[in-house]
Amino acid sequence: MVIWTDAELWVFAALIGMVVLKLWTVWHVSIKAQADKVGKLIFLGLIAGLTLFGIGAKTYISMMMGV
Repeated sequence: MVIWTDAELWVFAALIGMVVLKLWTVWHVSIKAQADKVGKLIFLGLIAGLTLFGIGAKTYISMMMGV
């Protein structure tokens, strides 16, 4: 079991806030640029995939350091 410190919880909360802001800004820019549906999905899929990889890596590293 991973026990996160207060600092790690704040970093995780900031990370979630950053992800939400990042997804909103990409969606907003794609609307203003009049991108088609495929273009929007490519950008959102790429950003979401990289974000999930980063969150997964952070969780895995935290878990391995706690062992």
